[in-house]
Amino acid sequence: METYNAGDPVEIAPGVFHLGVQDRPNSFNNIPYLIVDGDEAVLIDPGSARPGFFQVVLQKLRKALNNDLKKITHIIVQHQDPDLCAAIPLIEGYCSPDVVVHAPLEAKVLIQHYNFNSRLQPLDDDDALVFGRDHKLVFAMTPYCHFIGSMVTFDAKLKILFSSDVFGGFTGMAELYAGRDYPFQMNSFLGQYLGSQRAFEYALRRLEQINSTFGLEMICPQHGCVIKKELIPKYLEAAHALRVGGEVDTLAARHGIKLAGGR
Repeated sequence: METYNAGDPVEIAPGVFHLGVQDRPNSFNNIPYLIVDGDEAVLIDPGSARPGFFQVVLQKLRKALNNDLKKITHIIVQHQDPDLCAAIPLIEGYCSPDVVVHAPLEAKVLIQHYNFNSRLQPLDDDDALVFGRDHKLVFAMTPYCHFIGSMVTFDAKLKILFSSDVFGGFTGMAELYAGRDYPFQMNSFLGQYLGSQRAFEYALRRLEQINSTFGLEMICPQHGCVIKKELIPKYLEAAHALRVGGEVDTLAARHGIKLAGGR
C-alpha cells in the first residue's frame, strides 16, 4: 500500500505532485495538487489556513519546486470552502508577484473574503488556461456539487481530472491510491456533503463525457484517494449507485414534513 506523509510531496504523474495533509481525527484528508511545466507551476486548491495544515503544504511545495515557489503563476480554486482556499493569503507571498487566482464565477463573491491581494479571475464552463510549454487546463462547471460555484479541472496534456469533491471520500489513513474499500469511503463522504441527486448525476455524466472523448488516466479528488485508470469504470459505477442528500429526508420524516418531488 502506497502512502503519503507529512514531509514529502509525491509525484503521481510527470510534473504532478500530491501535497496531501492527513487529518486523522476527522477522517477528512486535504489534498492540494501542484502541476509543474517548465518555468511555471499551477497550484490546485492550496488548502487550509490552519498552521498544522499550511506548514505541511508549504514544506512539500518547497521540496517539489526546489525552494523556487516563484514558479507558481496560477492558483486554481475549485469551490469556496476554507479547507480548499483559506491558505491563499498565506501562500500568495511565496508565489510569482503576478500570480492569478482562478475560481468559478459564482464562487468569486465568497472567495474574495479570504482577503488576499492577487488578481481573482472568474471562470465559466469550458474556459481554459494555458501555461508552461503549451500545457492546457480545461474547467468544467459542476454546479451544486456541493456549491453552485463548483467545478472540476481537466489536464488535457496528462489526461488527469482534478475532481474536487466529486469522488472524494472519508479516510483516516494516508493511502495514496483508492483500494477495494473506497466505494464505502466515497459513499460516506458524498452522502453527507452533496445535497442534490440531479446535480451529482450531471457531474458524473459530464465526467463520463470527458473520459469518452479524451480518456482519463487518473482522477484526483481533493479528499480521499487518487483513482487510477484501471479502476475509473468501477468507481464511476459505484458513484452512480450512490444516493445523496438523505439527511433532508431523515429530518423531514422525523418532523412529519412531506416533501414534493425528487432531489
